[in-house]
Amino acid sequence: MITRLPNLARCPMVVRPMPYRTLRWFLFLGMAGWSQAIAAEPAASAPVSAGGLRAPVVMRSVAPEHPPELRQQLTNGDAEVECLVGVDGKIHEAKVSSASHPEFGEAALAAVRQWEFKAGESEGKPVPMRVKIPIAFRMSRETIIETLASRPVFVEVNETVVPAEQLPKWPLPKRFHPPGYPTELRGSGKRGKAVVAVVINKEGRVINPRIVKATHPEFVLPSLVAATVLEFPPQTMADKQAIFVSMEIQYDFAGEAKAPTENKSKKEKGRSDAGDEEKPAKK
Repeated sequence: MITRLPNLARCPMVVRPMPYRTLRWFLFLGMAGWSQAIAAEPAASAPVSAGGLRAPVVMRSVAPEHPPELRQQLTNGDAEVECLVGVDGKIHEAKVSSASHPEFGEAALAAVRQWEFKAGESEGKPVPMRVKIPIAFRMSRETIIETLASRPVFVEVNETVVPAEQLPKWPLPKRFHPPGYPTELRGSGKRGKAVVAVVINKEGRVINPRIVKATHPEFVLPSLVAATVLEFPPQTMADKQAIFVSMEIQYDFAGEAKAPTENKSKKEKGRSDAGDEEKPAKK
């Protein structure tokens, strides 16, 4: 028996992707959350009948912690815990039956031991049952970005955020970081773009990146990551006080990735530290 128990100003900055490098920033595509499903069968001592058998029902579950070392390595994985749910609804005799990494097994076991159930039943009477609980460890997109940045990226801003179009000059990053062309799309010839809305904080770092639109979902994470690593000179108003600035950045993806070319904003040209010239971005 199995139971499945603020308006942003668009900056005309267009950056084309570089070839997909072996860098941590462009290697990982993650999905959010963790998941579980329960397979149950009566314990050897439990009475078994052809009908009237009901699996344990989860009353309280505890999400496992993604092991810190594997999180730093951007590693996802799976584990399965086998245990006995007693007539009291508590976990007994729990053990790891499989795990893609030992750390995932330990984390899953620690979490499952805290679970509580409504005991399984046979013909309306509580009986002990053995259950198998598979758990999938998946890092969220936000967690991936903050792990790679080694800093908080998604933060609350309680001050005024000034649209970039209201500044005397469009903000230009100290160095451009084009996104990698997704490996899974190589050879497909797919072209397109992704637009990322960002906020530049008072130190010139990008916070709260979010995707505005993307031609293909595979362009989303590389664009968010590429935008997050940009650093700008602190932006100021006439009184020389540093401010928060909002803007949008557009990344163009070609079927065959090319080295970045010169990029120019509406108001002035920029040149990357690596010496790659930026061509004017036309809109």
